[in-house]
Amino acid sequence: MASPFERIPRIPRYKEIVAKITNKYRKLVEGSRGRIRSARKARELEIRKLQLVYETVYSELEKIVYGLPFIDRVHPFYKDLLDVLVGYDEYKRAVVRLARALKLIEKIYGEYVVLVKTAPRLRDARRFRKEGIGRIMSVLKRNRKFIDFLSENIPRLKRIPSIDPEKPTIIVAGMPQVGKSTLVKKISTAEPEIAPYPFTTKNLVLGHVRIGVAYELQAIDTPGLLDRPLEERNPIELQAIMALKHVKGVIVYLFDASRNSYYTVEEQVRVLEDILSRFKDKPLVLAVNKVDEADKNKIEEIERYAKLKGFNRIFFISALKGLNVKELLDYVVDLIVKKYGREAIVKS
Repeated sequence: MASPFERIPRIPRYKEIVAKITNKYRKLVEGSRGRIRSARKARELEIRKLQLVYETVYSELEKIVYGLPFIDRVHPFYKDLLDVLVGYDEYKRAVVRLARALKLIEKIYGEYVVLVKTAPRLRDARRFRKEGIGRIMSVLKRNRKFIDFLSENIPRLKRIPSIDPEKPTIIVAGMPQVGKSTLVKKISTAEPEIAPYPFTTKNLVLGHVRIGVAYELQAIDTPGLLDRPLEERNPIELQAIMALKHVKGVIVYLFDASRNSYYTVEEQVRVLEDILSRFKDKPLVLAVNKVDEADKNKIEEIERYAKLKGFNRIFFISALKGLNVKELLDYVVDLIVKKYGREAIVKS
């Protein structure tokens, strides 16, 4: 499933639309100078002027309205991300208002093109043309804030990486510098995608894990999302984290037990406790990374914690060197199959 926002066309600002209308209108007027030799041709020009403005405004608004996804049909994962980045209510209000504007200018044009065509005198036709254009442009101006709102915010939605929330995913969590990205790259058969994640200053690493020729699942690193206690986060970050609840899969929590680890075991446990409390519906697997550089005391401390929490198994790996990574992957795949069924990982 691709992101529903990635193919949205660029949305111009209100001033750009007005400039486009102005340029087209000027070319029409300049091109018709000296060519109008009858009242019939003059009336036709008035109709063409009105039609040009209507068609340009309608076309620009139509591209906006129908180029955007219908938000109530968007997957809850992407809907939550939209709410975080743009605001669900603001987005929907803007789209609804522009859809209404389309209907209104169509109605205005229909009324005034008849008035211009049937006006008893040419000066009346010109007056109706001016009124019709004025009303159409007035509708456009009244919706300026909605056009500019979408123009400013859609680029943020387009930067959301394409994650298929219905495809089982290995969500690799842990504090910074524990080796999350290294693990994702190791278990991905191809070079993972590096995409900007809209809630952090870092990049998301998204890999596609192929199992034989028929099966595939996703693996994502979660930089800046699941790497510190939730009470330290602002509301936007919290909401972004909650969006991950819509992604099917298993969480692999990485500990760093190396002698030179950046964080203590206690700090890493604190983050894990937050994840356990927030993602109770997802299986969670513990893995201790960098075992080739392990501190024995840290290993023992992690084992005591795991036993206390009822974890039956811990994987001791080196993501960098590939040590025990296959065993970890096989175990996670088995969990995914048990929870979602083998058909869930069939390659699309």
